[in-house]
Amino acid sequence: MLEALERTEGLLRHYDHVYEANLAAIARALFERDPKAACQAINAEEWWDSTASVAAIDLAVDGGFTAQARRDAQALRQALTEIFGTMLAYGENNAAAEIIVSQFEKWRESHV
Repeated sequence: MLEALERTEGLLRHYDHVYEANLAAIARALFERDPKAACQAINAEEWWDSTASVAAIDLAVDGGFTAQARRDAQALRQALTEIFGTMLAYGENNAAAEIIVSQFEKWRESHV
């Protein structure tokens, strides 16, 4: 989880998503102290439930569809999948996140 949050923060900062990168940094610091509280904080609209959420960010689009931007988009989706899995392990369910992560997994399987 800590590595996934760190990857998320780094990718988001690289593409100038400062607010969302700060959310990841805050969640990482909180997870180090209280994993359950961090998972509760991540189970939020800012992460999953809106068109402005962390999960809605498409780094491939932001990076002009370059090969690197597509790889970064895949890396962000993978990190968010790991974060969601940890959230579930700590008892945090989110229907929107489940749908989003399911789509991420389909894209990964089809190499999108």
